[in-house]
Amino acid sequence: MKLNTKQISLISVFAALQVIIGRLPGIPIVGLETGSIEPTVVLLPIIGIILGPWVGGLAAFIGNLITWLIPKTTFFGLLMLPTGPIGAIVAGALARENKKSNWKVAALILLVLNALYYVSPPGIVVPYFPLLHLSALALILVFRDRVLEFIRGSDERKSMWGTAIASFSGIMANHMTGTLIFISSVGLFIELKGIKDAIKNLGFSWLGSGLPKMDPTGLGTVLAIVFPISIVERLVMTAIAVAVGAGILYALKKSGIISI
Repeated sequence: MKLNTKQISLISVFAALQVIIGRLPGIPIVGLETGSIEPTVVLLPIIGIILGPWVGGLAAFIGNLITWLIPKTTFFGLLMLPTGPIGAIVAGALARENKKSNWKVAALILLVLNALYYVSPPGIVVPYFPLLHLSALALILVFRDRVLEFIRGSDERKSMWGTAIASFSGIMANHMTGTLIFISSVGLFIELKGIKDAIKNLGFSWLGSGLPKMDPTGLGTVLAIVFPISIVERLVMTAIAVAVGAGILYALKKSGIISI
């Protein structure tokens, strides 16, 4: 991927913005003694829509990495680094149309993530957990390339709807990626703790664990408890993302800084 000067500048700006917002208090994660949902989750789909899936995904990763490197942080936070880029890629793919990025890419990623959930142990116990994630996939399959038409169009209402679908899909991809990492971390607690200690010995003295200390058989119960909470959280995050993203997108399009 070749980057031009404008793209590098935008990556720097949005990565820095992530770092700043990432210092704000997050939402505690149910089931973990430490760790929280970073407020940057709202910003990530906007980055994808503005910069496109791959440049936006790179900006999201750089911003997440820098945020993680700043103490105080956890090993679990390191494992969660892919969540931001994947959310940005899904939202960004819906806002572009070419061979490497389009609605099919977004649909495929969400399809794979949902399928991985259903082959995990909680997938049998709590089959209704991906309700919003499946809804995001359904919206993509129904609207397809019309999401891009809405975002590109001059009709402000349709543009907001397009931004809403892209943001919602990105946020749900982010959430399912995090859920799958959480599920895997519970089952590999002992092995991951050893890796964490090795990294800490390399000089990251501030590195805490943040790993979920729980019986893997209790995962279904945890997900069932957080299910209604996660629905409210993700819908609120989507509403904020649309409100913020629509304004930023409109201003950048008018200024000519970006072209979707």
